[in-house]
Amino acid sequence: MQSLVGYSLACYILQLKDRHNGNILLKRDGHLVHIDFGFFLGNAPGKGIEIENKVPFKLLSEQIEILGGVQSDLFKKFRELFYKGFMALRKHSDRILLLVKMMYCGHKNSMPCFKRGDKSITQLEERFFLYEDDNQKLNVICQNIINSSIDNWRAKWYDKYQYYVQGIFY
Repeated sequence: MQSLVGYSLACYILQLKDRHNGNILLKRDGHLVHIDFGFFLGNAPGKGIEIENKVPFKLLSEQIEILGGVQSDLFKKFRELFYKGFMALRKHSDRILLLVKMMYCGHKNSMPCFKRGDKSITQLEERFFLYEDDNQKLNVICQNIINSSIDNWRAKWYDKYQYYVQGIFY
């Protein structure tokens, strides 16, 4: 559950895409291992389609089931830790933004995520909701981010598309 919280926050803040099951591995101890970081900061596979761009992070029914369902104590703990993790990330948003800005300056012509110019950095900054200082409102924002990710049809269809492309039929 803690690994899923961290993974979800990283996917949301950095907008990691191409999150199909072929790029997500599960270790024996239950930790998630993410491979293939080719798409992030709003850059997504599938020119013109970009089905994943509307999903804050991947939280499908299989992941929810492992937590015992959306009404379970474990899922409530997931929500609580997501909020706490988000608040911790906000405290260090200046460092995260600085790192991304340095990457942008050095690779704006070579990294696809920076082809949109400053928009990638602006949208990253917006995901921190730095203009908001009311903790209750920030908690509501976090819960809405989670709610829009729960079993999102776009993420489900992206997985189905990847299964089809890879010749996996079930």
